[in-house]
Amino acid sequence: MRTSKARRISLVLMALVGGLIGDRSTALLTSRAEAQAPILTPAPEPEPEPFRNAPSSQQREPSRETRPEDLEPAPFGASLFEGGITSLRDDGLNPEYRIVPGDKVAVNAWGAYQVNDVFIVDTQGNIFLPEIGPIALYGVRNADLSKRVEDAIGRVYRRNVEVYTNLLNASPVAVYVTGRVVRPGRYAGLPTDSPIFFLHQAGGIDPLTGSYREITILRRGEPLANFDLYDFLVEGKLPDLLLKDGDTILVGRRGPTVEVHGDVARPTLIELRDEERTGQALLNIAKISARSTDITLRGVREGRGFVDTLSVDELRRRELRDGDILSFREEQHAEFILVHLEGEVPGSRSFSVRKGARLIDFLNHVPVDPEIANTGGVHLKRPRVKEQQKQSLEQSLERLERSTMLALSSSTGESQIRVREAELMRAFIDSARKIEPEGRVVVRDSGALLNILLEDGDVIVVPPRTNVVQVTGEVQVPSALMYSPGVTAREMIARAGGFTRRAATNGVLVVRPSAEIVVGNLDVAVYPGDEILVMPKVDRKIFQNAMDISQVLYHIAVAASVVLRIR
Repeated sequence: MRTSKARRISLVLMALVGGLIGDRSTALLTSRAEAQAPILTPAPEPEPEPFRNAPSSQQREPSRETRPEDLEPAPFGASLFEGGITSLRDDGLNPEYRIVPGDKVAVNAWGAYQVNDVFIVDTQGNIFLPEIGPIALYGVRNADLSKRVEDAIGRVYRRNVEVYTNLLNASPVAVYVTGRVVRPGRYAGLPTDSPIFFLHQAGGIDPLTGSYREITILRRGEPLANFDLYDFLVEGKLPDLLLKDGDTILVGRRGPTVEVHGDVARPTLIELRDEERTGQALLNIAKISARSTDITLRGVREGRGFVDTLSVDELRRRELRDGDILSFREEQHAEFILVHLEGEVPGSRSFSVRKGARLIDFLNHVPVDPEIANTGGVHLKRPRVKEQQKQSLEQSLERLERSTMLALSSSTGESQIRVREAELMRAFIDSARKIEPEGRVVVRDSGALLNILLEDGDVIVVPPRTNVVQVTGEVQVPSALMYSPGVTAREMIARAGGFTRRAATNGVLVVRPSAEIVVGNLDVAVYPGDEILVMPKVDRKIFQNAMDISQVLYHIAVAASVVLRIR
């Protein structure tokens, strides 16, 4: 069984690595004589393109019948209320129920110590027994209640005491969910449930009129907190509060919205605050392709429809209005592209080349010194691949974030262990979001350089020749070590002090100078210029979502050659 599981995990990692590297061509030139020299012009600042025929602002507003996006897209964040979520919570008769403040506990003790009373769990999660003191019950399972109280009494009265306890009633709260929701009403949950749980019970926010950004929590008719779902969707932030019986969650009317189509993660309707109506505010929320340079803005100004074409920088400064429609697409008509050189190459580092230029054709015009340049390690850093890796990582982080929040919401009272796990996950996700993928592309197949098409913004990397091997990640002393012929990853890790106690010791990732990623065991061969990444292990006994965490760790390692730790 263990061997089968390891084989499945290995296959998952190989598929992940293959999916992130990609972008290989089958065209191959085997000699300089076969290369066709492209038009190559060193030009750090390429010539501006001629103006295209831009639509006039006098144009008639396009009707809905002529638009390709015939149906209004779903609001940004609507997927939060798709699928199932735990329904009404467990009651006090359930042995798995976990105690929360406000629960009533009957305690009966006889013998050397006597008590017969009902105690209410206070806001700190304790009950107070005379002559015994406070007993911490917050998060304790109903099945473990008697033993917890008996142990506390036994520390004072060590013998001749019998204890019986009974959880008289759990303490669900009834919260009103009203305003612009699908099913306004009164819904039950626990004080520790997030507002998202109650909104989900109410069917979610009304997709036509409800606001994702103006949500107010009322207590006794007075505002207690304002809640912006975009803070959770973009940054993972939720209001830190316990709901009480009779609280109200009020969803306001939807504010100004802008439709976004084209090269985005999905067509969506983005709600803007009145004080944040610029294109920059929209770009902070929408997932726009890094190559989307051709932007069309459609809308109505002073009663007249218009269509305008913008650059990304122009959009950042542009004021947007309710009902505007933005279409993002990649520029397809440029005659020249800009290509950059990085590493052990002399002279100019930026070149303007004709669209359609190929890698080997380009490199035939780049002089290098083979004594200091590792020509076998040439690879690309491609903006498009970087963006794909960033999106893939973000999707993994969103899944991890959702699973963490739902696990926290659906548990019957948060134990200290789960609260600590959620805190670790939030810190881990925050750190992961700061990682920038490199967008590396392997351009060799069976050792031969591929004559692939270059793209605008490509960075051609010519790494330095070196006899050093980097060992990083979960080793005692991350080091740059001298290469020895025939050495394996196991030997290099031993020279770096061996594994830490947090290390995954069943395999490593090896990053070659050519950007090739090798997933192997400890006996994998190592060569000059390699980097050995020792990954952390994720304890399934501690983390419920260990597989999601592992996927994120490997996304980051493959995309950025960084080993991120869970602290």
